Amino acid sequence: MKKTLTLIMTFVLVLAMHQAHSQLEKSSFTQTGSAYSLSSINDYQSLGINPANLGWKRNGHTMNLGFLESAFSVYSEPLGKKEVIRDLIMGSSDAFETAAQRREAIASFTDTRLLASISIMSLGFSYQDEKVGGFAFTVRDNIHWNSDLNGMASRFLFTGYEEGDFFNDPYFDSIALQPNGDTIAYATDPQKASWLYHPTDIEHVYYREYILGYGRKFVDKDDFKFYAGIDIKYLQGYGILDYTSVSETEVDGYQALCPFYQVNYSDPTPSQMEGEGMKAAGHGFGFDIGVTFEIIRKIRASIALNDMGFINWDGNVYEGENVDITQIETNGINSYNIFEEGQGIIADNNNLGEWKGLKEKKVNLASNMRVGGSYLIQEGLEVGADFLIPLQAEVPGAFKKLVFGLGTRYDPLPWVQLSTGFMTGGQFAWAIPLGVTLRPVNKEHVSWELGFAFRDFSTFFKQEDPNVSLAMGFLRFSFGTGGSGQRFPEE
Repeated sequence: MKKTLTLIMTFVLVLAMHQAHSQLEKSSFTQTGSAYSLSSINDYQSLGINPANLGWKRNGHTMNLGFLESAFSVYSEPLGKKEVIRDLIMGSSDAFETAAQRREAIASFTDTRLLASISIMSLGFSYQDEKVGGFAFTVRDNIHWNSDLNGMASRFLFTGYEEGDFFNDPYFDSIALQPNGDTIAYATDPQKASWLYHPTDIEHVYYREYILGYGRKFVDKDDFKFYAGIDIKYLQGYGILDYTSVSETEVDGYQALCPFYQVNYSDPTPSQMEGEGMKAAGHGFGFDIGVTFEIIRKIRASIALNDMGFINWDGNVYEGENVDITQIETNGINSYNIFEEGQGIIADNNNLGEWKGLKEKKVNLASNMRVGGSYLIQEGLEVGADFLIPLQAEVPGAFKKLVFGLGTRYDPLPWVQLSTGFMTGGQFAWAIPLGVTLRPVNKEHVSWELGFAFRDFSTFFKQEDPNVSLAMGFLRFSFGTGGSGQRFPEE
C-alpha cells in the first residue's frame, strides 16, 4: 500500500485537534497550574499518575464524581502564537497567494517541532474509606502528536503545481497524464525515502483507557504514614502512526488507523477493517503502581511507575518500507491551516511511500517513572516538585527527555485555590503554568469544584515558541461524610 509519508501527518492532526504533548497531569485542571501532582493529586484524578493517593482524602467526603474534565495543548516552533490560534485552532487561515508565501511556510516547518496533546476524562468516580482504602474508576481519551520535518518533507508538504504546468518542487521534474485524466508529476532521478526524509520524525497515537484502581494506608503512625496503590487499565486503540527516518539508508515506520480516519488504502492487509466510524484498531492492557510517604505531617514524598503495558494493534496495520519516491499528484497545502486541507492531500497522493500490510503489531505504552514531593509551609500554602523520567522514549506519546516541574498551591480563601510554577524538559521550552480552582459549594456534606489552568501563562506575553493550552473542568463533585480530609497534611 502506497501512501504519503510526509503529508499524512496533516490529516491525522486535524482529527486530533477537531475531535478532542504528553501531559504530566492528564486532564486534571486542579493540578495543571502548579507544575507538580505526584504527591498531591487525589481521588479518581490520581489514576494514571499515583494510585497510592487513594489512601487519603482531600476533604471529609467519601465519594467524588466528575464529568468531562479536559485539557489540550499545542506547542509550536514553526508558527507563532497568532498563527497557532488563527490557522490551526480557529481554522481561518488565508490561502497562499504567492510563491514567496510557500517558501516562507517551508522555512518555518523545516527542522522545527510541533507537539499537540488532548486528554478528555468523560467519567471519573472514587470511594475512599479510612478502613478499607480507596477505589476509583475513570474513562479517559488521550490523543498525542509529535512531528519534526526536514527540508524535503516540508517542501513536499507545501509545494504543488498549477493545472497544466510543472509541479513547483524541482525534485519532481516531469509531468504525465494518467489514463483517468489526472496529471501527475514524477522524478526522473528518484531517491530512497530514507535519503529524502532524513531526519524526519512523525508520531501520533489515539487511545481510550478504562482504569480501575485501589490504594490504602499501610502504616499509620503520628509522624510517619505510608500509602501504596495500583491501578489496571484496559485500552482501546483507534489510531497510531510512527514514522522515523533513522538514517540516510533506513526508515522505521508503521501505522494502524481505524475507519474514522477515512484513509483509503489501495493495497489490502491481513488486518483490514470494514465499515466506518470509531472502531477499535487495537486492544491492550496496562497498569500503574505508586507509593507515598507522609513525614511529620508536613512532607509528602512519592514514587510511581506509570503506563506499564502495551496495545496490540490488529486493524489496518501497515509497515513502512524504504522505497524510491517517484511521483506526486497534489497541489500541496495552500495555507497554514494544515488541519482543514489535510484530508484532501491524503486522498490525492498514493505514490510517495510504500506500506506493507501486517496482521498485527504490538506496541508498548509510553511508560515512565515519576519522583516527586511536597512541603506544607503553613495551612493553605504548599510547595512541590516533580520529575518525570521516560522509560520508553521511542514510542508515540512519550516524552523524549526528563521533565522537571516546581510549583506552589495557595488557598487564600476556603473556596479558592491558586497555583503556579515552572516547568522545563521533554521536548519543549520552559513554561510558567497558572491555575484557578473555585469551590462555589463547600459544605460539610457536599462540595462542587470548577476551574481552569494554563500550561504556560507566559505564552500570553510572547509570540515565538508558544504553548497554547487550556485545562478545564466544571462538573467535579464530592459528597458523603466519613472522617476528616487531608488536602494538606495538617488538616
